[in-house]
Amino acid sequence: MIPIYVEKGIGYLWNSEHWYILRTQHRICSAFVGSVPSFPRQNDFLGLPIALSSEETALLVEKRICELHEMPAEFCKYEPTEKDKELMEEFLKKVLEQQASALKKRKIEQLSQKIDIIVAGKKKNLINKGMSDANIDKDAMLEEEIKRIQDLDPDHTLVQLPQEMYRNIETSPVGLDVLRPNILEGDGAVKYSIFKDLWEKGYYVTSGSKFGCDYLIYPGDPVQFHASHMVRCVCNQENVFHPKSLVAFGRLSVAVNKYAVFAYRTQCARIAYQTLQWHDSMDS
Repeated sequence: MIPIYVEKGIGYLWNSEHWYILRTQHRICSAFVGSVPSFPRQNDFLGLPIALSSEETALLVEKRICELHEMPAEFCKYEPTEKDKELMEEFLKKVLEQQASALKKRKIEQLSQKIDIIVAGKKKNLINKGMSDANIDKDAMLEEEIKRIQDLDPDHTLVQLPQEMYRNIETSPVGLDVLRPNILEGDGAVKYSIFKDLWEKGYYVTSGSKFGCDYLIYPGDPVQFHASHMVRCVCNQENVFHPKSLVAFGRLSVAVNKYAVFAYRTQCARIAYQTLQWHDSMDS
């Protein structure tokens, strides 16, 4: 199973391949929260790790797709030893050598493909200087061009982001009770049951905080589709709905071209949905 590492109640994924599996095979979107060192606009384009909501984490554990692990407390305070530093230096040196070798090989291939053009240009220059009988050795010219290839500067090496810890860390398995917010009781349990029901119906479900609701529903991957419904969870059916809040939610749904839906759990523990719609937009 795919490991999810819990830190302060939030589940994180550190492997991009695992994220791709969850996204494409299990319709779990999650959210990138890490920075990308090699990218300039780090506030707009985030990277690993990937944070999962409590609902997403609980669903994956319940479906036996993932399992929860907690890092030992001393690991967060761990400082690298001299041996760790030596291993890192050796790793960086190896990366530099491999990239330098690959770059030189690529440049030699490019020179080999363009050597005829280079020789033709040299001959033209010699003719312009009145040396029409000059003979140019193509192989010697290629060797000369290869010698001019400069070594790769360490500052210009590609940044490789590690996807796994280079050391084996003993983690301890934990249960869903460590997740925050809690999904085992109260409002969290109701929201999780609604999230699970929507997911089982085949939808992509993401957070709806930007639209004043609990969840956004997508008919397909959010990269390719707009959200079709905005869902607000009713955790306590005894709450009174004020007309102005209903009007505000309805007008918001019209403004963003989505259906406004109230979701709640019935006394029979089944999930029910109620759509809020303007009278003029209803079919006669």
